[in-house]
Amino acid sequence: MHDVIVIGGGPAGSTAATLLAQRGLSVTLLERERFPRFQIGESLLPYNNDLFARLGVTEQLLEGDFFPKFGAYFVTGDGSVGFSFRFDQRLRDPYRRSFQVKRSEFDHLLLKNAEKHGVDVRQETAVTSVDLSDPEKAIVNGNLEARFVVDASGHGAVLGSRVGAREDVKSLKKIAFFAHYRNVPRAEGKDAGNTVVVVLRNAWFWLIPITAKLMSVGLVVDREHVLSCGLEPQQLLEETIAATPWVAERMKDAERVTQVYARKDFSFRMRNIAGPNYALIGDAAGFLDPIFSTGVFMAMKSADMAAQAIESRLRGGSMRALKQYEREMTTGLDKYFRFIERFYQREFLEMFMQPSERWGLLDAIVGILAGDIFAKRDNRFKVALFFFLVKLQKRLGNLAPRIAWEALPAAAAKLS
Repeated sequence: MHDVIVIGGGPAGSTAATLLAQRGLSVTLLERERFPRFQIGESLLPYNNDLFARLGVTEQLLEGDFFPKFGAYFVTGDGSVGFSFRFDQRLRDPYRRSFQVKRSEFDHLLLKNAEKHGVDVRQETAVTSVDLSDPEKAIVNGNLEARFVVDASGHGAVLGSRVGAREDVKSLKKIAFFAHYRNVPRAEGKDAGNTVVVVLRNAWFWLIPITAKLMSVGLVVDREHVLSCGLEPQQLLEETIAATPWVAERMKDAERVTQVYARKDFSFRMRNIAGPNYALIGDAAGFLDPIFSTGVFMAMKSADMAAQAIESRLRGGSMRALKQYEREMTTGLDKYFRFIERFYQREFLEMFMQPSERWGLLDAIVGILAGDIFAKRDNRFKVALFFFLVKLQKRLGNLAPRIAWEALPAAAAKLS
């Protein structure tokens, strides 16, 4: 009988397993693949830095081949409007910087760290069944018993697909196409490591410098456009790059070094993420549009919150902490979904990409971009004020300069 079985060895699973093992619990982690393996979502957020320290991996991140990240740059596809949100200028230590990472190396680092802390890591071990009929234990694959099971299996949501009551966010049905490239120039100095988001009329690009030579480039577009545009994924990515002046100029000498990958099933959430003998964490609990690079942050933060709740459940028997985890995770997802849904609206971008220094609004936005979504410090007034000003911008159109929306480039489509 194990204390906890964790399904999935990505950042969520490795983090939960390590934290539970640090608390003296016996933990077995089951991962269906063999690490290292390719994965997307290369941009980390500064508000993970405290957790990196508790996991004991800060020095490895600083000494490894991980690119420093001091902010994010948002720009329109024609280059007419752009703004840099700088963590190092707006946040206090230790949140002034983060990292861009090759996920294959970063995830492997976290998995080895879990093993170092006493987790029984079993790679190439797929989970085919989970029996939760006894609220005091779980049976995995018919012969592994544990007092508790954690689903960190990502989009597949091995357990969540049964108990989570999944809800798709219909307004955010997107598909991403992405690859890694060489010979893509980046900004000078500290800005060299910034995540770059390029806004199109009906889509957006990310450009993430994951090493000194490699750039991750992705296009996020409406699912309906993908179905109707008449282009294969590689064509859609390459022709949209060519049609977007800001991106085309920077990628004129680029060399693609991976295949073009696709990521579907954007933006969903689970209504039920915890029970007496289970918890869902990371993407298994809900997946956000990656516009603000929240994937790894939410995965590891949810693992941290769940680990505390699971220890309380196993040592004290109460469901109170698990219910609190469910409420806090739902609140965090709600806050991010609110920003993400409005990102696709013109008036939001006009205020967001030309932010005001007044009333501390810029600092509040930088905090959100850095992952300050669960902090006890209350920024609710500033965020509420920002959204109120977005409404006024929609009605009046004079709080910030208008973006020439119809003049922006759009995702490519086959000519009829």
